[in-house]
Amino acid sequence: MRISALFLLSLLAVHAPRVAAYPEPAAPVKAEPDTCVSVPITPEAAQAAARTNQAAAAQAETYHYYADTPEEMVPYRNLDPYYRYWLERLPFRGPGRDYPDPVDLKSLKVGLLSPAPYGPEGARGERTRKGVLLAFEEENAMRQPGQIPFEVIAKEDAPLWGSAANITVEFKDNDVLGILGTIDGDATHVALRATLKLETYIINTSDPDPTLTETQVPWLTRVFPEDRQQCFRLADMVVRQRGCKRIAVLRESSRPGRVGVMHFVNDIRRLGSPAVAHLLYKAGDRSLAEQIAAIKAANPDAVLFYGQPADVGFAAAQLRQAGITAQYFGFDRLMEGAFVKNAGDAAEGMTITYFFNPERTDKPWVEFLDRFQKRWGEKPDIYAAYGYDGAKLMIEAVNKSGPNRFRIRDYLANLDSWDGVTGHMVFDARWDNIAPFSFAQYQRGKWLFQPAPAITRLDKKRLSQGMTAVPDAPAK
Repeated sequence: MRISALFLLSLLAVHAPRVAAYPEPAAPVKAEPDTCVSVPITPEAAQAAARTNQAAAAQAETYHYYADTPEEMVPYRNLDPYYRYWLERLPFRGPGRDYPDPVDLKSLKVGLLSPAPYGPEGARGERTRKGVLLAFEEENAMRQPGQIPFEVIAKEDAPLWGSAANITVEFKDNDVLGILGTIDGDATHVALRATLKLETYIINTSDPDPTLTETQVPWLTRVFPEDRQQCFRLADMVVRQRGCKRIAVLRESSRPGRVGVMHFVNDIRRLGSPAVAHLLYKAGDRSLAEQIAAIKAANPDAVLFYGQPADVGFAAAQLRQAGITAQYFGFDRLMEGAFVKNAGDAAEGMTITYFFNPERTDKPWVEFLDRFQKRWGEKPDIYAAYGYDGAKLMIEAVNKSGPNRFRIRDYLANLDSWDGVTGHMVFDARWDNIAPFSFAQYQRGKWLFQPAPAITRLDKKRLSQGMTAVPDAPAK
């Protein structure tokens, strides 16, 4: 028996996958250059960008509530999902807010989980620790007679999987009111799972892992901007602003390398320019002949790097020596001196994301620079600065809420924005700081900065990145 074509089409229509109940909005698309162009960041260009940002802010709509991801880079944006995650903050409905304050307190204890000095994050952890300690030293110096002083309980995390959970338990045994740290994504993930049971709030000051807050455990706020935001801003820079179409990725073979660039790889694909090569190397490896040969064969016009600054410096130099003339892009860590030292002339023109311009002249930042240098004899970097801000935020929460972990949680988890020495922070539904990034470019021996876009109002009711809310189901 033959089935008519019309009947077959009707079956396909019935069983076709459900698509969005609302069309994808027609977002304004920036005109892309016909070829991959090099756009140097100059003082004049930076001033022009600042004026443009100010003008745009005056007419801007509200900020997106989930990581500020642009509409065209949102995954599965054409589908009507059963539920959208990460758009509303999960509440904490447990007891504890009315527990009596502990008596006979000698100090207000706060835990600091920091990388061991012998690991790859050791130097960054030490700079974070200095920022944290400075904040508590300043606070204790200002305490009035009769006020209980703060005490930092510092412990080192270790590469051993699960060690951070044991340390978190030790913090609880020491009756800490909150925890600061850490840089390593694995350690932070494990500590977060433990603190969910131990009910002690974490302010993360240094971990860029984009998957960390997607657990939506309502016991963590991250002040350190994460790699998801770096990725979509780099994707926009590479594809739209520079017009690059053949993009290669060279990254460290590690979990930080994988989760660090995964959104960039997805974003450039959604913008119509999938990576022509995606190569890995082991940390510390100086023999990159196979990776370089593969990248050269792909003939890229842009290369994105992710890894430790020293490794990326060596890789960038070897690619130039192999005759690869593509533009170079990277992440914030390349600001550290090891990159330029090892890259040499190949550092010229490298464009990276960076959280803010460290040469700012606003009063909070300048005064922090002065205090940090007087205390430690060196200039602070972003790890020291965000460590300081994280500590100041924890101090504020304890001072406002008293020595009660649950009220401290309520104070921190309900913040929409906050001002620190690093600048104005805006927190989305995952408790991530989504303040806009700057760009920096290495030219003639120094980094030049392009101002970040201005921050506009935060709208917690916005369902998604510019999409129309799905109507509520009718009551039965």
